[in-house]
Amino acid sequence: MREKTDNSHWELLPTLGLGKVTFRMSRLQVAAFDEVLGKVTSEHNPADMKDYVLDTYNLLKDFITEAELKTVMEAIEATNANDQRGVVLMQHRMTTGLTLEYEDEQLTEIFADNRAGQLHFKQMPIFSSSPLNLVKKMAEDLNENPVVQDDELVFPKNNIYLFRF
Repeated sequence: MREKTDNSHWELLPTLGLGKVTFRMSRLQVAAFDEVLGKVTSEHNPADMKDYVLDTYNLLKDFITEAELKTVMEAIEATNANDQRGVVLMQHRMTTGLTLEYEDEQLTEIFADNRAGQLHFKQMPIFSSSPLNLVKKMAEDLNENPVVQDDELVFPKNNIYLFRF
């Protein structure tokens, strides 16, 4: 049971992963950390969004016109056509605020929201620290100044994106 409270599992390791969960691990390897990272609550392939849109349209067809549906479907097709990645799977862990993205069965991205209260960078909590102090510490420790990109604060060399931070 000690592992459940082991803070090292929630350490943001730029370009490496999250604690002992590292990029390029298989889904099976990551599943060994389900007790710590939270159980998978849903999975989907973003390329399959057309099915979800059609289901939503069928539920809400009194509120959505066929023209609006067509516009959404065309946008999805255009997005999928430009995506050069392999088979992508998004795995959501809602209780802990984590979403893991796999490409061709290997972990490629980790997303976290404010439910990931244990997530930290060099022992500094990401979601409960002063944003200015956290960004200063990250810039100093990463030896990189962040750039503003739309709604994100980005440390490009370290592949860290702080959305609406």
